[in-house]
Amino acid sequence: MTSRDDVKEHARVGAFRRMCGSRISCGQSAVEFAMISVLALAVMLIGVQFAVIGQAALALSQGSAALARYAAVNPSTFGDSFGPGAVPSAAALLLSPTINDGNLQVTVKSFESDGVTPETGTVIPSQDQVNVSLSYTTTNKIFLPSSTLLGITFPATLTAAESQLYE
Repeated sequence: MTSRDDVKEHARVGAFRRMCGSRISCGQSAVEFAMISVLALAVMLIGVQFAVIGQAALALSQGSAALARYAAVNPSTFGDSFGPGAVPSAAALLLSPTINDGNLQVTVKSFESDGVTPETGTVIPSQDQVNVSLSYTTTNKIFLPSSTLLGITFPATLTAAESQLYE
């Protein structure tokens, strides 16, 4: 005759076998999950890193267009070039806070044409324009080490340029 404890133990072992099939397959599932979860986490973090850099690149592109328009409408506001954190306050409102954090270099160049191309000597309509170039250092945006991630390198500097005719 079997005791009551033997019946309970037999039922517990039977439930475990129904759940896992055997002890080996249940342990194998845990090991496979651990291996796949590490790989999935690495892929996800790399994707998030590229998304953060892509968002900064988009903000830089839109910021250069906005600053070029602002400089064309208000030509006396800008000098030739100004460094990190020195964007005029009215123009700084046009930039995304994502890139306006002290790592932004802005270069503004103004061109006044006399209406004659020097190469061919042909007369063209006079076009006075302003060119705005933005350069952004992404050191504070990169949170993953590039040396350990299968040789993936993230851009250290992003640039954008835009030109606008004076009004």
